Parts: sequence; C-alpha cells; structure tokens
Amino acid sequence: MTQIVTVSPATAAYASLGMKTTTRSHTLFEERIHHWSEDAKVRGDARVLAVLNVIQPPALALALLTAPDLRPQVTVAEAQRQYDENGQEVPPDVD
Repeated sequence: MTQIVTVSPATAAYASLGMKTTTRSHTLFEERIHHWSEDAKVRGDARVLAVLNVIQPPALALALLTAPDLRPQVTVAEAQRQYDENGQEVPPDVD
C-alpha cells in the first residue's frame, strides 16, 4: 500500500535542513593559528607549541580578539620629529 503526500516546496526545504550535515568553515583566526603552529613546528619553538597545546584554538582566537592594542602610542610632535629625521614629507591629515 502506498500513501501519497503533497508538500509545498518551502515545507520540504525546511524539513530537509535537519538532514543536512553542516561543515564549519575556518575563521581567519583559526587559519592564522594553524599557520603559527606549523611555523613553530618547523622552527622547533617549544614555547609556542606548549602555549598552543594548553590553550586550544577557539580560546586563543578569543584571546587575540580581546587583547589590548600593544602598539606604542606616538605623540604628534614625536611623529613630526621622526619624519624630519628620515627626510620624509609628512602626509596630509586624514579626517
């Protein structure tokens, strides 16, 4: 015995979503962490490898996202002095 059921395309698409396997694409941070790990293996950097083993990539990505900006801050006068020392023209201000 056969039962025939008609279903709208939208309902069929919604029902088929549960059957799909999802693959998660790698984020930019995960790719960089992977390259960092591979580079550490090539160089034999045991310290970096230990950190990567203790801190798993998702936590490390979160740490990189929330890390404070560690670049040194430069005053306008100091930047002007450095441009003068190097004989370069100061770029126009960008507003």
